[in-house]
Amino acid sequence: LFALCPSIACGGGNARFVAVLLVSIPALLVCCIFAQFAGLKVADFAASVFAMAAVWPFALLRATGEQLVVLLHILRNLGKILICPKMSSRISLKSYIVDFCGMLLREGVTSPQLTSEQVAEKCLGRGNSSALKGRVAIVTGSSGSLGLEHARILLKYGCHVVFAVRSPGKATALIEDMKAREEMSGSSSVLPVDLDDLSSIRPFVDSFLKLGLPLNYLVNNAGIMTPKEFRASKQGFETQFATNHLAHFLLTELLMPKLRETRRSGAVARIVILSSAGSALCKNVDMDRCVPPAPEAYNGTAEYGISKAMNLFHCRELQRRCATDGISCCAVHPGVIHTGLTREGNADSTVLYDSILFKWMHKEVAQGAATQVYCTLSDQVPSEIEHGTCFWYNCGPQKAVGVAAPGVRDDLCGKVWVISESLVEKFR
Repeated sequence: LFALCPSIACGGGNARFVAVLLVSIPALLVCCIFAQFAGLKVADFAASVFAMAAVWPFALLRATGEQLVVLLHILRNLGKILICPKMSSRISLKSYIVDFCGMLLREGVTSPQLTSEQVAEKCLGRGNSSALKGRVAIVTGSSGSLGLEHARILLKYGCHVVFAVRSPGKATALIEDMKAREEMSGSSSVLPVDLDDLSSIRPFVDSFLKLGLPLNYLVNNAGIMTPKEFRASKQGFETQFATNHLAHFLLTELLMPKLRETRRSGAVARIVILSSAGSALCKNVDMDRCVPPAPEAYNGTAEYGISKAMNLFHCRELQRRCATDGISCCAVHPGVIHTGLTREGNADSTVLYDSILFKWMHKEVAQGAATQVYCTLSDQVPSEIEHGTCFWYNCGPQKAVGVAAPGVRDDLCGKVWVISESLVEKFR
């Protein structure tokens, strides 16, 4: 078994040659100790060592080859930033290396490795299953990954969670499964919405309002990442722009009266928007040319960066407009997490998951959802916003970087709002 460890470490197509070294050397020492105390025959022990030695070269060559492919793609990407108009018009070497990669590095180095469960316990008290009784949350994309984990935590502490999903049957089955596995003191509703179709937003909001519930938490969680080819939404917008930003912009606008009503009653009201470190990919964006993105200029990575920058611009403008209402608005970077987000992703997203440069900073889903849970539940959030925070990761306030950061292109907060309003006007 010890001899097979290196092979297992490099299995599944994942390049983990560092794991080979870290696992195999102590494995060899354990084999020696075991041989001495268990009285193994010399031939048996020699066979196990030989098996380990046989695995090493193949595992190492395979892992090294995969890393070389990933490295070549990174270099190719840097070249495209310099010479390809589709990327160079929206991404620069500085925004890619210093802002984007720099933020990922800071996030990885400073990560507290907290889970959403640990954050909730800190905010609400361990076992306090009625802490959120009477509160209501809408979570988009709550039938999987981060959204499902976020919804699970809220249900566990007594919140009524509205699952805003494209597949109600799938969400209903997931809810039943969660209730079978652990006690959930909260209740739930499942309402259909397709964020790739702006015409589905108003019917969703009308269905929610008919429930007669308050709205304490609006969690704009759903998103897609770097499709290989241009794909149009039902209204013809580039699908990342439509799903990640425009649909959530419309949803937030239509629900704002309910959020204000809830806040006026004395209850908490918050908006949590999932942005990303990808927001730092954008350099000084020409809004008139890039929003909405045109099919002939499509680059999946650039469009993802723009959509995530839109999320941050949206959050900042919401903070300004909601300041007198007492509604807290947060933009969140969850981290580098293996979710369904990359199932259609291009090679740029693969780099984040297969390159040893980034693999060490990967988070599990429960860790990735921790920051959005923090922004939903922590009593510290209002004061953090008062001190100028608009961006959170690693379960705390952070400095935003890139074109959407405060002090860079503050004028674009208002411009994003005006453009977005004009695009969704007929769907109100």
